Amino acid sequence: MFNPQSALDIKQETKTLIFVKAPDNPYFKAVEAALDWALEVEENADFTVHSTLGKLASKHVIVIAKSALEEAEKRTKVTQALAARKDDWLIVLDTVPEALTTVLFSGLLHASYQFNAFKSKREEDARLRSYTEIPERAAAIHEGIVIGEAVNHARDLINTPYNYLNAVKLAEYAKGLENIEGVTVKVYDKAACEAMNMGAFLGVNKGSKDAPQLIQVDYVPAHAPREKTALVGKGVMYDTGGYSLKTPQGMPNMKCDMGGAATVLGAIEAIARLQSPHAVMAIIAATDNRIGDDAIVPDDILTAANGKTIEIISTDAEGRLTLADALWFAQKEGATHLIDVATLTGAVVSALGTDYTGAFTNDQAYLDRFNQAVKVSHEKIWQLPLDKAHLKTLESYVADLSNSGGRLAGASIAAAFLQEFVNEGTPWIHLDIAGTAFEKKTGASGAMIPALIQFLKE
Repeated sequence: MFNPQSALDIKQETKTLIFVKAPDNPYFKAVEAALDWALEVEENADFTVHSTLGKLASKHVIVIAKSALEEAEKRTKVTQALAARKDDWLIVLDTVPEALTTVLFSGLLHASYQFNAFKSKREEDARLRSYTEIPERAAAIHEGIVIGEAVNHARDLINTPYNYLNAVKLAEYAKGLENIEGVTVKVYDKAACEAMNMGAFLGVNKGSKDAPQLIQVDYVPAHAPREKTALVGKGVMYDTGGYSLKTPQGMPNMKCDMGGAATVLGAIEAIARLQSPHAVMAIIAATDNRIGDDAIVPDDILTAANGKTIEIISTDAEGRLTLADALWFAQKEGATHLIDVATLTGAVVSALGTDYTGAFTNDQAYLDRFNQAVKVSHEKIWQLPLDKAHLKTLESYVADLSNSGGRLAGASIAAAFLQEFVNEGTPWIHLDIAGTAFEKKTGASGAMIPALIQFLKE
């Protein structure tokens, strides 16, 4: 049995105690009694700060409305406000609804994230503590921390500039995941990719000074079912557009064009650490896209690993070329289900803005299942159309298809291109995170990582 009075005996250095409003909770009642007044949340407020006026060792008590943790947008505001506090604070976890423990901890880690690796003066990270004597919360706390850490690791990758993180460095990072139980990593060099006839992927790499890296991360638990899900991430480490050069306004932040790669690495990290019963692989065809002596140009024709020929209309439609060979490779390695994640098109941003990830599928039941995980993780997707009309715009008179069909319905056309590299009968979801992966002022968001973890962790 816990002792309610112990909440009052926390050492002086904890300047703020944080409770969720729980009038029947012994901890909450004990603090109210010590203060001689009821702890309320002000009307229309998500939380209220109370001064203890010296009646407790802690100077302040923060009371959070339960509804503020139940609603995703309000919870984000609360966790951001707590992470921004400069004083030392402690959450009395016993007052937090059990079902919200995981999202609270992952949310606090997300909110306290700072990318200051390249700043000469770094702010101290927020200090996260919990106070609980409830053993059954341990698993939920662990899950929240694992998810929060995996998301933040992915955000670090996306925020890191190209001169510190090229394809080779990304492969080295992926190799580090082998210290997780059940994880193995293979990295295929240029010669290996040539042997597999990956002409689409290698075509994008022709302008680069860095070697291409095909990265395969496998998580195989004991007694895994025969089904294997491949998470295929776009790994364009920097995208200049190639000879279809981006404008000066369109070039900054193109370090985030490997956001899909970071997303699948973050997802598989957490899935493995949580010891999911599902077999999962992450596949990344990593390279940058730039101008060079041997770089591809419009009108070139490339041959993908599945034998399809591709006429290059725009060298700035390169991500789909790398994904084409990566999708083929994932199926060659035994994937029965596919989810690709990519900062693929500006068109999806025009259609959906920055709140919704664009979703496409060849299997409605599969996407419906995934959407349930999206809702549980409090993320947002919006399904966009995909049919034969979109593929028709990619017709070429010199090749099997072209890599661009113009600006109209660009997100759907890109998805139609990718579907040409998915085997008949293989359930597949395409997530275009171009609008949700990166914010200009705050950097990488970690979008879709919690949803992928939720979908594959149990």
